[in-house]
Amino acid sequence: MTSTLSPRALFGGAISLNLPSDYLDASDLRQIPDNQEVFLSSTSDTAIVLEVLGMVEDGLASTDLWDAVKFHFSSISHDNASLHSTILTPAPSHPIASHPTPEGEASTPTPIVLGGTQRIHKFSHNPSGAPREGHEGDIPDEVWIGVALWRIWLEDQQTGKRKKADLVLSVNVNLSAEGGLGVQEKERVERWFFGDCVKSLRIEDFGLFGYTE
Repeated sequence: MTSTLSPRALFGGAISLNLPSDYLDASDLRQIPDNQEVFLSSTSDTAIVLEVLGMVEDGLASTDLWDAVKFHFSSISHDNASLHSTILTPAPSHPIASHPTPEGEASTPTPIVLGGTQRIHKFSHNPSGAPREGHEGDIPDEVWIGVALWRIWLEDQQTGKRKKADLVLSVNVNLSAEGGLGVQEKERVERWFFGDCVKSLRIEDFGLFGYTE
């Protein structure tokens, strides 16, 4: 079964992105932080999240986009209280340089992508990643995570003001779903996520990103 993707206007139209037409806008179901757009599959527990985050400047992440996308994968692992995580995408043979662009030349940057797995007590963990009381016998789920990063680093050459942000798109698939359905779901999601979805993202209004200095 293939997924049909259709354009969605996100963050008030500042970003356009092709998403599966059967995915539900989570903001219709619960409160979502202002810096996030969250969509949920109507047929599985797969979710996709687009976040506007501060530009990561820890270590090499400020100058190497591969280090930056790895940082965001690790951040998701931390937020999930993951017991173990593995990056499956091979590292590039050389750094992927990150540097500012004149604001007048702003355009949607090229995304950096990776995929990996995380071992999570998906529905029954406490903040440490261990099962909650009464769920000690639960077996942790193996979850596939796909991540794409667009770095926004713009400089107003007249004023010196800068916009620094990391736009991060992530999707998660529970590989431990019964009957092998998780593996089938991952193969399907991986195709459209790294295909039409990631390739379709366009920043329509850079006013979405505020000046940092």
